[in-house]
Amino acid sequence: MEDDPRLRVLAIVGFGGLGKTTLARMVCESPTVKGADFHLFPLFIVSQTFNIRTLFQHMIRELIQRPHEAMAIAGGKHGHFLDENLEKIERLEVAELAKKLRRYLHDKRYIMILDDIWTISAWDSIRCVLPDKKMGSRVIITTRNEDVAKRCCSHPQDWIYKIQQLSDSTSRELFFKRIFGSADKLPNDELEEVSNSILKKCGGLPLAITSIGSLLASKTNRTKQEWQKVCDNLGSELESNPTLEGAKQVLTLSYDDLPYHLRACFLYLSIFPESYVIKRGPLVRRWIAEGFVCQRHGLSMEEVAESYFDEFVARSIVQPVRIDWNGKVRSCRVHEIMLEVIVSKSLEENFASFLCDNGSTLVSHDKIRRLSIHSSHNLVQNISASVSHVRSFTMSSSVEEVPCFFPQLRLLRVLDMQGCSCLSSKTLKCICNFFQLKYLSLRKTNVCKLPRRLGNLKHLETLDIRATLIKKLPDSAKNLCCIKHLLVGHKVHLTRMASVKYLNPCSGLEMGPGVIKNMAALQSLVHIVVKEQSLVLWEIGLLQKLRKLNVLFHNVEVNWKAFVESLGKLASSLRSLSIHILDEKEHSSSLDILDSVESPPLLITSFSLTGKLESLPPWISSLRSVSRITLRNTGLHAEAIKVLGDLPNLLLLNLYHKSYADGGIIFPHGKFAKLSMFVMDDPENIDRVHFEVGSVPNLERLTLSFLREPKDGISGIENLQKLKEIEFFGNIILSVVNKVASCVKTHPNHPRVICDKMEYCN
Repeated sequence: MEDDPRLRVLAIVGFGGLGKTTLARMVCESPTVKGADFHLFPLFIVSQTFNIRTLFQHMIRELIQRPHEAMAIAGGKHGHFLDENLEKIERLEVAELAKKLRRYLHDKRYIMILDDIWTISAWDSIRCVLPDKKMGSRVIITTRNEDVAKRCCSHPQDWIYKIQQLSDSTSRELFFKRIFGSADKLPNDELEEVSNSILKKCGGLPLAITSIGSLLASKTNRTKQEWQKVCDNLGSELESNPTLEGAKQVLTLSYDDLPYHLRACFLYLSIFPESYVIKRGPLVRRWIAEGFVCQRHGLSMEEVAESYFDEFVARSIVQPVRIDWNGKVRSCRVHEIMLEVIVSKSLEENFASFLCDNGSTLVSHDKIRRLSIHSSHNLVQNISASVSHVRSFTMSSSVEEVPCFFPQLRLLRVLDMQGCSCLSSKTLKCICNFFQLKYLSLRKTNVCKLPRRLGNLKHLETLDIRATLIKKLPDSAKNLCCIKHLLVGHKVHLTRMASVKYLNPCSGLEMGPGVIKNMAALQSLVHIVVKEQSLVLWEIGLLQKLRKLNVLFHNVEVNWKAFVESLGKLASSLRSLSIHILDEKEHSSSLDILDSVESPPLLITSFSLTGKLESLPPWISSLRSVSRITLRNTGLHAEAIKVLGDLPNLLLLNLYHKSYADGGIIFPHGKFAKLSMFVMDDPENIDRVHFEVGSVPNLERLTLSFLREPKDGISGIENLQKLKEIEFFGNIILSVVNKVASCVKTHPNHPRVICDKMEYCN
């Protein structure tokens, strides 16, 4: 309601059932808005099956015809349009309808709600009839799609409001008010626990809370058993109970609106248990292995699958859990109520079958295609349907034993046993008989050795053995000619937002000669250990599709020539490169040999170095695409900061332990134009950290850890105009935290100061 004459658009965006439409209506019905000098207050529902001609006809009837008829009945003057013109709208084409609408709205100050816009094209079609004659008109749109919201709000005066889930306390208040008629009435102790379980499933979603509350209110027996029954069978209640029909329809719209190629990926989310954090990388690799991803010209299958994931995020189908430094959603979660809908739809279409936490078996057909076990009950051993057709098998970490039918899964394409502690050598040998296998995850298991017949899996594309005890591959691994992603190593996350990571140096995979040279399809080789085998480094140069390489070196003097040559051969394919020297000897090798790389990998977006470095290689200044740089034990000086500061697309700079040798680090004016996050971890000599005026103009997050208090402190924070958060971790020095917290109190952004995993102040 600010005094701005321009047309302004407000987009309310969020998950289905959060109350976007309710909020928009309440805003327009508020006394402030009602009392303003608006000529029109229309509400138009933009249906999922969008037809611009039908919508324009509806708008003319609502805006012109009905007020016109009302005026005629009251004996008033007619408007701009004659009766015969209004009667012809059914026959008019889109262009004529649009012309009438623009002409009618031309001289009016209007406020308009366009509810549930699903696509950018729908908005573009509507926008052309909304004139902006600087009369202070306002348009509120609601949408589930963040991309649509961004398109609608493309001007500086527009605004996007991301509607949030209700807090726990507000959820409880709404829930009990719906059941008992008053928020003051609380359930007895018997119902308290089951109430919490139901509210957890509702996940702060108003539509779910009110719908389930109404269902419970309609039941005469308000007992723990009755409520628990509703909680345990919410999926079937959504299918059959009329009270929940509205909630089901709202949630099902997200599925109905999906293009055909995304529907299988959507149903695939059903295989994960409630509240499970789904990681981006494993999910897109599984989609590819399942055959859900369509090839697109000029893009890899991985890039296409990633675009699917991003579309789910934009459509609010999944909820982001961890958002990376570059704004990329790294992990997500499916809302509990949405998961019930997905599981129901999945069973209906015989897409997947489940053995659940409560011991129940959900199988809709005698032939199981995909099987997910969430249960640790012995019922896992008893399943009547045939498993010989199972293509995908997922076993939760809570399962206490491998089911007896496991050897029958001979047609498996996808096998995920992440976190399972019940794997034996017999189980691993059995896996080697699954000749069609494309995806195998043994991540976070106690496996220490892979069977010698691993090479039988000639169709394997992903082998994920991160956070295991496996140190070597068997000789037969050279037969894995289709492998794309060989994922090894164990990273420890040291901060709340996982912005600081530490690679366990003992967790790499030692490679012998003759293994990877046959893996011509490799795209990810992470993290391999090379000791005296220079032949392995030469073989790396044969992997012309390699995009991600992480190498850990021991005794590197004998290896550099072969490695430098390989880097030159991979210059056009590499996008992520990490080089770690693990020797801790006083006179260990340095990374200065990188100066001699004749064809450096100039297209990399992520670059990490661990080891001594007198100065940055000269080609670093030519990394126009690099967005993340991580340095550890490099011992660099101030001139390196100036070089890094000129990189045009650098978003994240990590200066880890011993990466910087000078006594002070100064961010100069005009440097680090795009940097949004800076991490400094335990610098030994630092006495001063200073940000000059005009430096790091887009810095939003500052993550710091000090071994001792810098003598001259941290200064220039007031110059960081976009700063949102300062995070301290590791060795917390309270005096440093206090000084920074005091300094940011006058900062216009009021950035949060976080001390390790707790918000400290502000």
